[in-house]
Amino acid sequence: MTTTRSVNLSVFCLILIVAAGAAGQQCKSVHVANAKSIFAIAPSPVGNNVLFYGSAEEAEGEIVTGNLFRLRLDGTEGNAVQLKAPDASNPPAPVWQPDGNSAYFETDEGIYQLSSAGEASPELLWKGPSDGLAISPDGILLAFWRVEKGTDILVLYDLKKKSEGRTWRVPDRFESDKSGWDMAFAHDGRALYARTYDQASSTPLKRFDLDSGNVTIVSPNSYAVAEGKDGVYFIAASGEARSLHKIVGGIRSSLVARDFGYDSLSSSGNQRWLVSQDYRTKEMALLDTETDVIKPIGKHESASVLSDGKLLFVKGAEITVSDSSCKVGSVPIPVEK
Repeated sequence: MTTTRSVNLSVFCLILIVAAGAAGQQCKSVHVANAKSIFAIAPSPVGNNVLFYGSAEEAEGEIVTGNLFRLRLDGTEGNAVQLKAPDASNPPAPVWQPDGNSAYFETDEGIYQLSSAGEASPELLWKGPSDGLAISPDGILLAFWRVEKGTDILVLYDLKKKSEGRTWRVPDRFESDKSGWDMAFAHDGRALYARTYDQASSTPLKRFDLDSGNVTIVSPNSYAVAEGKDGVYFIAASGEARSLHKIVGGIRSSLVARDFGYDSLSSSGNQRWLVSQDYRTKEMALLDTETDVIKPIGKHESASVLSDGKLLFVKGAEITVSDSSCKVGSVPIPVEK
């Protein structure tokens, strides 16, 4: 494994560049000085606040370490600030409360809570190493994995009581490098879907019932899982083949795409849109969870969608935000609110 050095920068100096294309087209690009890579992007579901991790090193190793930053896009100038929190190694994207008033993010020392107002420093919510992060639709429960030697413990943390609730112990039998701790709450908030590492060479997707505690297998091998506007989607793997499915209730699912050429599923700031990427080619696509239509958007290092439907792209230390009339390179932006 290659470990990048963590970045320890104070306030980032940003240059806001407005790049005009054809008539009626406009893109806004923010260059983040002194950074080489940006990852784990999380736009707010309300407004145009964006959280992301930044590193002074290229994100090319299996482990990438960085610090959390906030970018405000709702003013006339972009303004990104490094938050006062510990480093984070391979963190998941932060998660937001449904009203956008606060967010939660992982560090190497624990999980922190951040107010959207941003005047105060982030507060330590839970101390210890963790992996994966998801928030329930009502904003009451936070889910994450507490990883111990030989055992992974799935934790439901009650944000009102500030304490752990139900937990599940899952043996760790995976014989290769782990890749992702994806999880997503059911739309009704009564179950959690999560990939597990209790098989030697596969990662089953399981449904954890929050009321009974029962655990059932949804798919024997999965690449990713994410919550859409009115359902949970996952990528199933069989040999080299990948297919996209939507969970329609319990462990029942419907086929969305038999041949799905992407490895990931990520939530965005707009529940209608999920973002996918082929890790090898960097080709990306948007999944419209209202219509189940997959829209390719070209090659990018990373991308997400803001709450108002605008696309956000990353290249190195540059973040580009576009409206529906903008083009990034030769790729038309297909997003609608």
